[in-house]
Amino acid sequence: MSEIIRMVVVLSVIAGFSAAALTTANIQLGPRVDAQIDLYVRGPALERLFHKPAKDVLGNKVVIDVDGVGIPVFYTLQDKVVSTLAIEAIGKGGFGGDLKLMVGIDLIKERQTGIEVVSHSETPGLGARIVEIAFRRQWQGLPIDTPVALTADGGAIDAISGASTTSRAAVNGTNSALDFVRERKAEILKLIAER
Repeated sequence: MSEIIRMVVVLSVIAGFSAAALTTANIQLGPRVDAQIDLYVRGPALERLFHKPAKDVLGNKVVIDVDGVGIPVFYTLQDKVVSTLAIEAIGKGGFGGDLKLMVGIDLIKERQTGIEVVSHSETPGLGARIVEIAFRRQWQGLPIDTPVALTADGGAIDAISGASTTSRAAVNGTNSALDFVRERKAEILKLIAER
């Protein structure tokens, strides 16, 4: 019996040290992992939205906490005034799962600059066509004070043929980003000003 107790104690000590080592590594490497995700996952979308190299934009980031989830918001300045935002949004209900989008908003013109797809799990040749410029271009110039909708729902966005579920998820993600900006614009601008 004492042999079993000794094995349990030894295994518990090993597990405790392992957990402590992994926690320490996660805490120390967390900022580097976030920086790599920004550069290689969000970076290409930001380059297309802002028409600038990702490295020029990645430093202009604030994170807004919403119910324990950090929402990254990237921005550009024009004459020391925040001119454009890119908000990461989740398009719920895609055929292959949720879409991760980056929604561009021009605060000066109060228009959308477009959407970019950060990641998706949609079917190649169907829902995956959301990355095509012809689909994404439809968002450019849309007002930010009006919800986006598919033409089948009375809106301006033509759904991808055979992928209306994916198209609707992109619209849902856009609307959640627009709602986010309307509700938290003052908070976003305050955080940017404090940087």
